[in-house]
Amino acid sequence: MKKLWKIMALTLCLAMLYGCGTTAANTQEADAALENEAVVKAQEEARLLEEAKAKEEAKLEEEKKAQEAKEAEEAKKAEEEKAAKEAEEAKAAEEAAKEAMLADGLAEDVDREQIVRFDEPKTMYLQKAANVRKGPSTEFDKVDYFQINTEVSVVGRYGEKGWYLIEYKDGNAFISNGLLGENEVDLDALKAAQEAAAMAAIQQAQANDQAAAQAQKDASAAAAAAATSPATVQPVMAPAGILFIGDSRCVQMQEATGGGGCSWVCEGGKGYDWFTSKAMERAEPSIGKGTKVVICLGVNDPGNANRYAAFANQKAAEWAARGAVTYFVSVNPVSDNPWTSQEQVALFNSCVAPQLSGIRWIDTNSVLTANGYTMVDGMHFDYNTNVTVFNLIVGSLR
Repeated sequence: MKKLWKIMALTLCLAMLYGCGTTAANTQEADAALENEAVVKAQEEARLLEEAKAKEEAKLEEEKKAQEAKEAEEAKKAEEEKAAKEAEEAKAAEEAAKEAMLADGLAEDVDREQIVRFDEPKTMYLQKAANVRKGPSTEFDKVDYFQINTEVSVVGRYGEKGWYLIEYKDGNAFISNGLLGENEVDLDALKAAQEAAAMAAIQQAQANDQAAAQAQKDASAAAAAAATSPATVQPVMAPAGILFIGDSRCVQMQEATGGGGCSWVCEGGKGYDWFTSKAMERAEPSIGKGTKVVICLGVNDPGNANRYAAFANQKAAEWAARGAVTYFVSVNPVSDNPWTSQEQVALFNSCVAPQLSGIRWIDTNSVLTANGYTMVDGMHFDYNTNVTVFNLIVGSLR
């Protein structure tokens, strides 16, 4: 038994001795393998680190180039925006300068250096109706139309003796210096003078007519009279029942024709208000069956065109119920007139005619314009023209 235990102990010792030697060898080999693996791993990590570093540097380089390109693009865009802004500011400055120059309301091509401004504004008055213009001549556009005696503030003139520069709305405008005066016009005196001159012309024409008729009786002077005297228009024979309602032009037709066998309700310088009041009081009693009412108004107040048409339509309906017929005669031409212009006459006629209802329109204006006429002042006609108008009216009655 003891021998067996010895053998087993010896075996165990040998086994342990052999095992220890083998483990040591194995440990050395394992260590060497680990060292090699660590070296390989370190080398791999170093390689990966280098690759990562290279990639990072490449990325940074790309980002740097992209940033530089972006900055270059932004700089270019900023330069373009700056140039555009400068161009816009230059254009705005140019427009502002132009607006500043035109803020006075005058035409662009008015030479402003020729304008002599007064130290203080002067109050003046229109001596007759006049156009207000954007420049100092009739070639410039009209901006307004002022009636006689309109008060204006004159602030200068164009040149030494040119057109007057006036205050107009928020700026300036021009009026011919010959149309302004320091005092208002006495309208009553002016109208009286014009009507007196017109009447004198009619009376002179009648006197001439009588002289011509007398001359024709003298056989020896007939040829000379025919050669030297203008033909005199004779009034037609008017039918009964004609009633004229009108202003000074009617007064002169009545004078020129000796009444022509007609009834007349007319006064100088009258208009719409007189028509609807005094004229009606005088005319109404004589209007009945067969009456031909002839209205010759509007030259003294063309601004009342719509009111004339409305009132005439109302009265024409009433008169028609009595058996009367109503006529409205166009306003005839004017010339160099301080109260009414040709433009206002044309506007009155074009406004009234289409509004009339149950009233017959007599357009003597077109006939006179086409065939000619003679005026003794800006409002009134000579003898022949007055008789011509009368004949045209009577010839239109039916």
